[in-house]
Amino acid sequence: MTSGGVGERDGEILEAALRVFLRFGFRKASMDEIARAAKLSRQALYLRYAGKQNLYEATIRHLVGKVRSAALAALRREDRELTDRLADAVLALHGDTAGVGGSIMAELLQEAAGVSGPLLDELRAELVAAISEVLRDSGTAARWQDSGLTAEDLAGHLYLMSSATALAADDPAGRRQAVEVAVRIVSRAAPTHQEAT
Repeated sequence: MTSGGVGERDGEILEAALRVFLRFGFRKASMDEIARAAKLSRQALYLRYAGKQNLYEATIRHLVGKVRSAALAALRREDRELTDRLADAVLALHGDTAGVGGSIMAELLQEAAGVSGPLLDELRAELVAAISEVLRDSGTAARWQDSGLTAEDLAGHLYLMSSATALAADDPAGRRQAVEVAVRIVSRAAPTHQEAT
């Protein structure tokens, strides 16, 4: 099974479809082109997916699943500094680890708003909860107690800042730099991994 909960062959088809949608966009991508990219006949593609909209929505679900897996994996990396874990997770949210840039990711999700809206709400809730846990476990949330902010407040704000930084810089280095500033603000001089152990 792949990250999106589909079989291996469907995962390959969805990866091929993603490449085609990234290259041509939803409107210009054709089922013929996707079938060629997936190395199967057009008829076989239609047997699996009723039409382009159906395939596009499955591709978006697959992409969001990849993003979710990458972000959660980044948060679990205890061999990395807290700030790196948070930055990697935030960057994953905007497609950096899925091989999709922030503006392209936004365009893909906007085109499939009907399916992506609920998926993104679920992703946000899950990631805010996971980031909150990391902030509590690292002691970062405790540093903000006097301010009246909770771990959930900090995580939610970091999530929102990540959206703004993803749109502010279209190159990976610029996004990374902007995200690292946001993470440093939220982490408020958090100890390094070595200092915490």
